[in-house]
Amino acid sequence: MDFEKFLIAVGALPLFDKWAWGVVLAAIFAAIGLVLFWERRHFRQRGLAGSWLALRLLALLVMLPLTVGVILVPATTISGPEALAYFYLALFSIGPLVWFGGHILCGRLLRPAFNKGQSLFLAFSGSLILFFPAIAISVAQGPIFHASRGIEESAFRMAEQTPLAHRVENPQRFTLPGVGDVHTQSLIAPPGIHVERIDRKIGVGWYDTKGSTRDVFCRDGESLHLMWSAREPAPALRLYWRNPAGKRMQADFAAGLPAEPVGQTRQFEIAFRSDGFDPPVPIPRSRASVAYLLAGEKLYFDLLNPLQPGETFDNDCIMPGYRRVASEREGPPQVVALMFRLPGGGVPLRAEIRRPESPVAQ
Repeated sequence: MDFEKFLIAVGALPLFDKWAWGVVLAAIFAAIGLVLFWERRHFRQRGLAGSWLALRLLALLVMLPLTVGVILVPATTISGPEALAYFYLALFSIGPLVWFGGHILCGRLLRPAFNKGQSLFLAFSGSLILFFPAIAISVAQGPIFHASRGIEESAFRMAEQTPLAHRVENPQRFTLPGVGDVHTQSLIAPPGIHVERIDRKIGVGWYDTKGSTRDVFCRDGESLHLMWSAREPAPALRLYWRNPAGKRMQADFAAGLPAEPVGQTRQFEIAFRSDGFDPPVPIPRSRASVAYLLAGEKLYFDLLNPLQPGETFDNDCIMPGYRRVASEREGPPQVVALMFRLPGGGVPLRAEIRRPESPVAQ
């Protein structure tokens, strides 16, 4: 485990999560301490306090590493499904034999010695002590997650409602072969704000878009760029942001339709370069794929949703000036394909914009 990354992850937790996990860890240590205190008092009354401490140290420093070793080390040297088979066999047979047998053997060698029953009791309680943290963390994980989400949702809902801080640009209309009319609109963020969350309205509910495929909009820093087909409902978004003073705000936004007549719709034209291409407006990367020649003959389509080195989902728009990192290996892009999935299912709408004199796809 990378301890530095672990500390960074812990530091990024919300305050409630830090306190909740702190309470869980304190309870785990208190429970283990109580068990050890009770054991020591029990065996001290029988004149075995020194042997109890010695057996506990032997279990921690000798028997535990041996037990883990006989389970894991051979499994890592075996390949294929036999490794998993050995792991489960050792976990339920060889491992317990080493652990419980080691307690019995060491308990007899100590002076004063433990009898078999006492040694098995200590082996069993030691197993509980080892597994208790994992069980407690597993049990607490769900309630803490849901409680944290509830507190977070409540904090967002209580954010002050205000007019949208972004500058709303006029919507545009383009036409794509195989798709028809496509609408785009941009929300340009002013300096000093930070967008924390973007919800999308689907039906009558609002849903957080974090961690989901964002097909109707993309982010370019704190600015948003929307794209949807005329056969899709115009997107409705709820934005949460921090103003320059650090105060959380919220506002709803419903995308509009272009004011110009349909007859004035422009063609969606892409300018191709040797190392990339320039769309007329930003494109949500989940809608797009690019094709280049494979072995100089066939076209190979590559989805643009996976990030290239240096890209992040906080800046997930395909912007003018988009460049393929592996352009020398791929060659010049030949086709840019855009996909529009219709509400309620059905065959998606697909458009292909080709480089002039591009070969036919096979």
